[in-house]
This record gives sequence, C-alpha cells and structure tokens, in this order.
Amino acid sequence: MSALGDIAAGAKEMNLPFLLAGGHAVIAHGFSRATFDIDLAVRRADKEGWTRLASDLRYEFYLEGPTFLQFKPPSSTTLALDLMMFNEETFAKFVAEAVAGPVSEPHTRVIALDHLLALKCHAIKYGHKGRIVKDADDVIRLVQINRIDINDPGIRDLFVKYGTADLYEKVRRICCED
Repeated sequence: MSALGDIAAGAKEMNLPFLLAGGHAVIAHGFSRATFDIDLAVRRADKEGWTRLASDLRYEFYLEGPTFLQFKPPSSTTLALDLMMFNEETFAKFVAEAVAGPVSEPHTRVIALDHLLALKCHAIKYGHKGRIVKDADDVIRLVQINRIDINDPGIRDLFVKYGTADLYEKVRRICCED
C-alpha cells in the first residue's frame, strides 16, 4: 500500500476525516508536477488523533505552527506528511465541495479547485519566500489548465480576499497573454 493509502486506511479506522490538498491536489486538478510531501486538510479538533495516527505509521513529529503540523517520513522512500488544520466551519465547507480523489485511492477526496486556489493565494501572501514561486506557478497553471475565466469578478474577489490585488493583476496579465 502507498503512504497515502496507509494514511487513508488509518484515518478511516480512527474516524479522522481529511481532504487531499497541496501538491497532490494540484496534480488531481490537472497540473502534473513533482511533490515531496502529502498535504492534508484536517479538522483542528482532530489534532490529537492525527498525531497518534502519524506516530502509529512511524512518522516523526517535526514542526508545529498555529495552523499546521509537519511530520518527517518513516523512511527515505516515503513522503513527509503536512497537516493543515481548519476550524469546523471551514472544514465543513471544504468537505461539502470536495471532489473525487485519485483513481489509486478511490476513498480519498480532494479539496475543490476554488478552495485550492484560495489556499495557494493565502500561502503566497503569508508564506515563506522559498515557496512563492512554486505556489504562484501552481496558481497560474491551474487557472490555465482548468480554463478559469480570470476576468470573472468572483475569481478576482477570491484572489483579493485570500491573496492580494497585485497577485491577481499579475496572474491576469500572464493568463491573458496566452
């Protein structure tokens, strides 16, 4: 079984809902790129359960922030695990709009495209400098591949709410050139 398969099986057994996010969600939404971890959106209330599951799967706790937990992989051939924690209301919105996961993991659901774009815009706005280029590339490619109308006022509002007006304008210029 894959690392994601092991995590999904353990999460099901422990009644820990999650959604695939990050690089794997980017891939699921059409932009194939490399990723070196498994990012999951989880409920903040399930933090202890996720910590226990990660430990049971031999992941080693690495770092905690106000909205995330990071775990080192159990081996060099396994991906690291990053948990993005959300309050119940936000997580419920994510779940309500989630889409089917990869064929290899039929019981896994993926965060919806607009939520993924919002998370990426937020990461660009508040994230560390080493991630900005990768996250911006993800946003641009997702807009292009999914043929999102970048001039739609709702899309602009999403960019401005979770990112910045400057980010929106840069992405709009790039996407309108193609």
